[in-house]
Amino acid sequence: MLGKTNWRKRACAALVLCVTTAIALPAQTFTTLHSFDGADGWNSNGLVQGTDGNLYGTTLYGGTNTSCYATSCGTVFKMTPSGTLTTLYSFCAQVDCADGENPNGALVQAANGDFYGTTFDGGTNCAPACGGTIFKITPGGTLSSNVAFRVLP
Repeated sequence: MLGKTNWRKRACAALVLCVTTAIALPAQTFTTLHSFDGADGWNSNGLVQGTDGNLYGTTLYGGTNTSCYATSCGTVFKMTPSGTLTTLYSFCAQVDCADGENPNGALVQAANGDFYGTTFDGGTNCAPACGGTIFKITPGGTLSSNVAFRVLP
């Protein structure tokens, strides 16, 4: 008889624990912070939180430069945790897209605070076809392409 009573006490304690835990947990909600409209990019590639607390990312398409097959060439953006988005850079701003076009991956922040990323296309000295770039961008939006890849025949 002692075993049945002990089992009931344990079951009751577990039930009370589950109920109080469920009551104490706040409800989970989903909030859309930003919806891209094309001018600020589309097809985002992921986010990284910078040391300043803001979120940084790239979009494969969109932006203000439309020389990439009429889809625009992609962007680098900064977003505050509350959802205010600032486009830091629209790709293909340089002649013949020497700065690259269509960034295709998440950014990485270096110890000095600058971000590094890659583009799918564009670059310099890449005849017969361009194979993209590795670029550096400051949190303020100053971009420099460090390496341009060339597609070999």
